[in-house]
Amino acid sequence: MTRDRGVDVLRGLAVTGVVAGHWLVTAPGVPGAVDGRVATASPLREMPALAPASWLLQTLALFFLLAGWAAARSTGGTTRAARLRRLAVPVGALVTGVVGLATALAVSGAPQGVVRTVVVLSLRPLWFLGVYLVLSLATPLLVRLDARLGPAAAALPLALALTGPLVPGTVWTTLCAWWVPWQLGVATARRPLGRGTCVALLAGGTAAVLLLVQVAGLPATAVGVPGAAASNLDPPSAATLALGLAQAGAAGLLLPLLRRAGGPVPDAAVRLGRAALPVFLLHQPLFVLLWLGPLPLGPLPGLHDAPDDPGWLLARACWTCVLALVLARVLGPVPRQAERR
Repeated sequence: MTRDRGVDVLRGLAVTGVVAGHWLVTAPGVPGAVDGRVATASPLREMPALAPASWLLQTLALFFLLAGWAAARSTGGTTRAARLRRLAVPVGALVTGVVGLATALAVSGAPQGVVRTVVVLSLRPLWFLGVYLVLSLATPLLVRLDARLGPAAAALPLALALTGPLVPGTVWTTLCAWWVPWQLGVATARRPLGRGTCVALLAGGTAAVLLLVQVAGLPATAVGVPGAAASNLDPPSAATLALGLAQAGAAGLLLPLLRRAGGPVPDAAVRLGRAALPVFLLHQPLFVLLWLGPLPLGPLPGLHDAPDDPGWLLARACWTCVLALVLARVLGPVPRQAERR
């Protein structure tokens, strides 16, 4: 399959949003002196004025849109099997490494809270891959659905996702919610969405997010906040669905421009987009190692202390730059290898 530069740029922007969002808001503290418990806080709870930024960094729908686009372009059984094999090997290596680290920590007498934090923070993003796997296997059916209904086929999972509160558990809502951008990605792969459609998706989705948050009372942050009664992400709410529609519209408007864009920033986004899977898999384990390594030395600003003032944000921004440099170093050769595939 020939690579699409515009799609790679968008994928790079999507992975940047996800990674930056996790690195900036995940704030585990130090283990308690008595019970060894590690409390995970969030600057979004302590500094509510940051809530609008969470909507800019919540780019999971864009990820699923682009994954649906790629899956629809490579619907052959052999191609799907190869993609799944490329997914299984690094995921297996990641799980093995995290389990090994957790076991070593437990054997060495580390507090249970530290061991649990290492496992949960490192592996929590893997839920994405479970949904990805289901939708990837279903793509031939979704392509046929698109052939019958066109972009309007996305209305089916949208309606199903909105029935989520009627179904026990969160799996149904989660799967149907991310099916919506995936289906729009399938549609985009088969024919460009019209400019009017894209404008309607962008404007309507944005307006719906504002109304749902400001009028209907949905949470003000795009992601979950520790201690909050509700979350827009677990399971995905109507506001998250609306955000996905807005991102699909923006992507459709930007794609023609991004395919022609040159310069260092688009080029960097292309390289990042072509390494999206290893970046996604490694970004949280790297954060966990950064948090874990200096833990015996005592709390470090922006890494182990409470995220409750602008000074913490500045320190965390510095740690985020460190993480980005380490990740770039670790993955240095990967983008070029991905480019040859």
